Amino acid sequence: MTSLFDKEEFKRYAPLWQQRQKELRRRAAYYDGSVYKSVRQGLDALGNLGPALGTRLYRGTKALFLPLNRAVNVDAGIIPGDWKLPEDQQSRYQAAIDRLMAWSDWDVDGVLYVHYGAQYGITGLKISDLRDARRVVIKPVDPTSYLLAGATLYNPIPQIAIFVEDRLNDQGERYEYGEVITPDFIRTFSDGEPQGFDERPEEYPNALGFVPFVEQKHIENGQQLGECTYQQAIPLLNEVNELSSYLADIIKKHADPQWGVIGAEAGDMVKSSDNIWFLPPGSDAKAFVAAIDVAGILSFVQEIRDQVMGALPELAFDELKQKTQIATATLELQLMELVLKVKRTRPNYDHGLADALRLAGRAASTMNLTDIAILDDEGLMFDKERPVLPLDRFTELEIEQLELSVEQQRRIGQPGEGSGVIAMDGDAGQERERPRPLHMTGEDPSSPEVSNA
Repeated sequence: MTSLFDKEEFKRYAPLWQQRQKELRRRAAYYDGSVYKSVRQGLDALGNLGPALGTRLYRGTKALFLPLNRAVNVDAGIIPGDWKLPEDQQSRYQAAIDRLMAWSDWDVDGVLYVHYGAQYGITGLKISDLRDARRVVIKPVDPTSYLLAGATLYNPIPQIAIFVEDRLNDQGERYEYGEVITPDFIRTFSDGEPQGFDERPEEYPNALGFVPFVEQKHIENGQQLGECTYQQAIPLLNEVNELSSYLADIIKKHADPQWGVIGAEAGDMVKSSDNIWFLPPGSDAKAFVAAIDVAGILSFVQEIRDQVMGALPELAFDELKQKTQIATATLELQLMELVLKVKRTRPNYDHGLADALRLAGRAASTMNLTDIAILDDEGLMFDKERPVLPLDRFTELEIEQLELSVEQQRRIGQPGEGSGVIAMDGDAGQERERPRPLHMTGEDPSSPEVSNA
């Protein structure tokens, strides 16, 4: 099967594509644990050359400890923050965003936007114009299936997108589907040869006038492919699984140890029942067991394992499973490292999705979808202050009470004095003290006294 990158005009992108594939697939292999299977297969292929070439991992390494997928799932659940807009933008953009997200099945597919980023370190969105249905959709794209190129230091907008994936034809045969998108044209290929699909020619004008892809990094570290959520934990994870696998193999090997009989011939021993032997006087039997400090090795493995857990703040929830009724402020203190990590990564995803929404608005304007076209606005952005962790009901009530107090003070035109807010009874002309916010009284908003007030 030939490839799109075998064609002369695309050969210059082949090294970048291969480098990208190698690194992204390596990261994915740690996510599902298949990386150690690849190590074993590679060592088997090398044979006796493995040690000579300095292969580091033990041949029998297995994925005995694999918490990385949990870290990815936590990121995918926390980072979005419901993609909330600032209050002053909701009336202008929310209806258009809701409709666009409904067209895009974002409730189902949208989680992949952050999932891909946390797993691979980089993620993508593709904007598609479904002109027959008069819709525009935004879909997350697996970063192993596309390559963006043509951007420069002064113009970061990509000028070409190459999309490649394996597909099955009507006969069940596998082929490489290729798509090359520029601001002017869209070209499609089958096994590197031009071919039209879905009743479209092999080359047709790009009605959008731009490359409809947005790419964003999970953690910006100055590298081309960013940093996945567990990248710092990979070296320690290798150590844990290598030592654990090595120790497990030793224990398994000695589960049925070899025995030696001293001072007796085979014919001198008498067997009684299935597992009892009578030996002549002066003879002895000893088990040949490797002198290994199993407890010491396990302690060392546990220490490295704890360091892996420390490198993944998403796993800090394990320490909170036995605790109940924790206030949001207390929870944020205990999960501060996770909160800081989310605050570092969330702006990247906000920026990428906002860019995709603007491109979707631009696409909608070419289809006269005016209700969606309003999204093509540089002022569109997500709420930077939305909380990382969900607020508990007590905290929500405190905020509502505080906002009510501030609004009352604004209407009066003067700040409250003392611990309450002073207002005037309109008829009696007498001063009275308004109720104080619950956070100032120390009362529990769920108590009957507060509820009946």
